[in-house]
Amino acid sequence: MGPFLFLLLLFLAGRVLAQEPSVSGQTGLISMPDARFAPEGTWRSGFSFLRPYEALWSNVTVFPWLEGSFRFTRIYDVQAFPDRPDAADYGDYRDKSFDAKVLLLPERGLWPAIALGAQDAFEGTSIFRAAYGVMSKRLGELDLTLGYGVDRLDGAFGGLRWSPSALPGWSLVAEYDAYDYKQDFGSDLSGAAAYKKEGAIGVEYRSDFWGAKAFASHGEVGFNVYVQLPLEQREFVPKVEEPPPYTRINPRPTEAQWADDPEHRARLARALVEQDFRGVSLGYENSRLEAVLTNVRISSMPRAVGRAARTMLSFAPLEVREIRITYVQGSLPLATYTFINMPLLQRYFNGMASREQLAPYVAIEYAKPLEASEEADKKEALIAFEEPLPVSILTQHPGADIIAVGGENVLGGRLRVRPGLSIYFNDPSGVFKYELYALAAYDRALTRQLFFQAESKLQLIENVSDVTQPSNSTLPHVRTDIAEYKETDFKLTRLLVNRFYHPQERVYVRLSAGIYEEMFGGVGGQALYLPRDGSWSADLAVDWVRQRDFEGWFGFQDYRTVTSIASLHYRMAQGTTLSLRAGRFLAKDEGVRGEIKRRFASGFEVGAWYTITNGNDITSPGSPSDPYYDKGVFVIMPLETMRTRDTQSVAGIALAPWTRDVGQMVVSPGDLARIVERPVIQMHTRDGLVRFGDRDDDYHLPMLGADRQWPDFLAADLFGTARSASEIDWFKSTLAAVGGTLGSATLDDRAFEYADEHRNKSWMKNFVDFGDALPFAAVGVSALFAFDESRPRLSDAGVAALEAGGLALIASTGLKYAVGRARPPTGMGKSEFEPFTSEDAFHSFPSRHTTVTWAAITPYAKEFDMPWLYGVAALTNLSRTGSREHWLSDTVAGSFLGYALGHLAWEGRREARRGKNVPAVAVGPGSVTFAWDLE
Repeated sequence: MGPFLFLLLLFLAGRVLAQEPSVSGQTGLISMPDARFAPEGTWRSGFSFLRPYEALWSNVTVFPWLEGSFRFTRIYDVQAFPDRPDAADYGDYRDKSFDAKVLLLPERGLWPAIALGAQDAFEGTSIFRAAYGVMSKRLGELDLTLGYGVDRLDGAFGGLRWSPSALPGWSLVAEYDAYDYKQDFGSDLSGAAAYKKEGAIGVEYRSDFWGAKAFASHGEVGFNVYVQLPLEQREFVPKVEEPPPYTRINPRPTEAQWADDPEHRARLARALVEQDFRGVSLGYENSRLEAVLTNVRISSMPRAVGRAARTMLSFAPLEVREIRITYVQGSLPLATYTFINMPLLQRYFNGMASREQLAPYVAIEYAKPLEASEEADKKEALIAFEEPLPVSILTQHPGADIIAVGGENVLGGRLRVRPGLSIYFNDPSGVFKYELYALAAYDRALTRQLFFQAESKLQLIENVSDVTQPSNSTLPHVRTDIAEYKETDFKLTRLLVNRFYHPQERVYVRLSAGIYEEMFGGVGGQALYLPRDGSWSADLAVDWVRQRDFEGWFGFQDYRTVTSIASLHYRMAQGTTLSLRAGRFLAKDEGVRGEIKRRFASGFEVGAWYTITNGNDITSPGSPSDPYYDKGVFVIMPLETMRTRDTQSVAGIALAPWTRDVGQMVVSPGDLARIVERPVIQMHTRDGLVRFGDRDDDYHLPMLGADRQWPDFLAADLFGTARSASEIDWFKSTLAAVGGTLGSATLDDRAFEYADEHRNKSWMKNFVDFGDALPFAAVGVSALFAFDESRPRLSDAGVAALEAGGLALIASTGLKYAVGRARPPTGMGKSEFEPFTSEDAFHSFPSRHTTVTWAAITPYAKEFDMPWLYGVAALTNLSRTGSREHWLSDTVAGSFLGYALGHLAWEGRREARRGKNVPAVAVGPGSVTFAWDLE
């Protein structure tokens, strides 16, 4: 049998999918990464050990093409903070790392999957930093991997995994480990210096929710164990305790009987309250039955509205022709559902009609401000409770707790008592800090829109107050004095009044006063605006706050400030939300905070944030020349996925420094954006009726956007770009670019002198930081837009921006090497050149930052006719000149080059979109097919 036939038979054999984590948490072999990704939405957390390293890690497949990982690594026998007496009890050295991997090309036919990855990719100690490219190919039961890395992952690596179909869940794995252990931090002390590049072998087992691996490597035995959750699965635990919907058959009154006897309305109100609806207000006029209500337990607004509609239909007058339900989130009227076909609605609840049939007869709109008086609402509620409520109603509560005790008085307040646990990692005074406490919270609605909240905290056991390291922060200590706040065992953590307003449709306002949190109290407010299509929201929060004293009662310190944060939340396809916040933070520092998160089908949210302010935090690893910026990752977990009955409770985990003052925000007394976010998303998901009838009955709805596959459309774009390039008058364009660059060169010396004169000004440093961040922001946002299939034009512009940015990076880097112009700080002058040198001092022309920024921004300026975006791009020109890294003419040349590449990429994408004289490219099993329809 020839080798080709053997490979073909192997390829056609049974194929077993096995994407397993490596010891770092990234999907891989044993220690080496591969080009595999766990199924979308897979969240794994585990523990690995290969002496001298042990790691606590967590990994999420955010998209089918992107995974992110966090790991907390201990290095045995390497002392942490050896020069600090206050850290004598800390123990072995520990380090936090963030890793990422991106799929460039999926496996198709005989073509392998190809991925790029980075380990320890963000600022910090960077002791495990590495970058790599890797490809993986599945041949029957074998999965082969080959890659190449730099930095710690030094050179070629590879391996294979055998997953026999006869033993489901089992695999044998072997690899060639290419880590350069000798260069590891403390390798002489830990023993890692003796490790060579060599092979390793192991055995794996995996099930639906956990997995384990044992292996031999470098003469040591190691293991890796983990648990996993499928976040794209709607729920993990069957709802065996979920109360059924209302199905009782009731004698329905006539309109005259309904009007004459208020008992009919009271019976309906009681039935709704028994199903956890609150704030119930009912009305009947002109054959339309209306309700205003909220639900304190059911997590899905469409599902809650469906239960309310089913119940209302069971009690409605016989002549009813329309049911209208206004759903209130908290105390904010949010959405109005109008049902205009009562027979069809009844058939749907009876299982005799589909949701697809029902949807055209349901109108879903944003709620208008309510006109009913509070006295009328109170009277309605009193009628509903003339009869005793079941005990279960009196004892249920919707708090964000798994374990809690409490009670509810519907006309009064709600009391809850629950445990709490906070954990802090990696402080020099101890690797593991914790506090276990009990919280008692009391909430009471004083009127429909006015709420009183109180919360006290009893410290049970903690070691945070043992922190002995004094803060060396030069900023006001808005968070770094945390240890002193933990010395009081019993304190008041919240005591405030919130007043909510709904002045007009899609506009909400909150005013607050009191004790906001453990460290701050004050007065403030927030205003939120929602567009009609729900694709974005904007809010402004302004708070005057004063720092509380360490006792935790009614005393305050002298520090006070005004924080003002404007936020824009932009929702994209695949459950992704991008938030940008700008303003004044707690430590009086000013700047911007970017957040990105992905919401999965289960309701879990995984995200990260990064803040850049003028706070200049020099606390290690920050320095005066490279200050620290606040950053972190978070997971928000809806507990209904893990309970046997529905609940609105949520829990959260955040990994972030807890001894920082830069980029900090006060805890919101009631964030409007967070309150309305989930129901607004549900309102605009598909037809707004997901789970409406207490069943999963989705039907096909057309999706906006193109179904793109890499690299098919990329090849089409390249042909479109080539066609567009042939239509440009390159002589005139080049002449204009050369003339503009030479003209700007006459200002090089003057611009450098001005930048040098103001180099120590804080405004200059802040401006440079902002301008330098623009190319990264432009490319990063473009990567998100490129995959936002719900907005085809924006997606096309994002694709063109990515393509142009990549070309700009390559072209500017090549020109730097070929031209060899001296940078301003060298003191050699603007006319000194040394071509084809690798020294960065001669890589001034052109400015790479400027080239990439202009290339990435140009497609948006052209696609949406927004020429003012070029002014934004020009900020990078000024920042690179202001940093004295480039001559002004370097940045002007970069602008011309970036604009040209951005224009070409945009025209190429347009050509490909129209399919005009562009070949169709298809990658098949062992072949690439071109189909070119020439005019």
